[in-house]
Amino acid sequence: MSANDELETTRQALRDAAAALDAAEATGEPALLSQALAQVSRCHHHLGALADAVWYAKRGLQLARNLSAVDASVDALCHLAELSLERAALLDEQDESRGAHRLRDTARDYAFEAAHLALRAADPQWEITVLLRVSDLFDRLGDHDDAIVLQCRAVELMTHAACSASPTTATQTTAP
Repeated sequence: MSANDELETTRQALRDAAAALDAAEATGEPALLSQALAQVSRCHHHLGALADAVWYAKRGLQLARNLSAVDASVDALCHLAELSLERAALLDEQDESRGAHRLRDTARDYAFEAAHLALRAADPQWEITVLLRVSDLFDRLGDHDDAIVLQCRAVELMTHAACSASPTTATQTTAP
């Protein structure tokens, strides 16, 4: 697929996402609206329109929080952290280190909040996925200690899930 074809595909995805957003706004269904905002944000992100992506992601996060939708909130927080990191890298290229530092702090805040919300997960597989995603964010931020802590928690959950899934054999000892 050529770069032009890829760009047109992404633009079409944005048009589709905008239509889904219009439909969600018309119904007034908050969950659909939150999902549509997230999709529009992702499309803008793929097109390189980071400011627009952030705007839509923040609106989606606000709705997800109002709905107490932990999974949507965590996804939006991670997405916002990733966008902040990309924007920080662009500012670094422009020798605007203060703005880049501020954006990295913002990314860190989003990542910490996402990790905290993941602790409320009822599904350990989902929590593992989130912990690894946030761990990657911390690693990219240079917070290697925090990244390792989250990786250890994910491994602990994986080990617990594996032990729970496998049949246990109890051995009984009898006294002579």
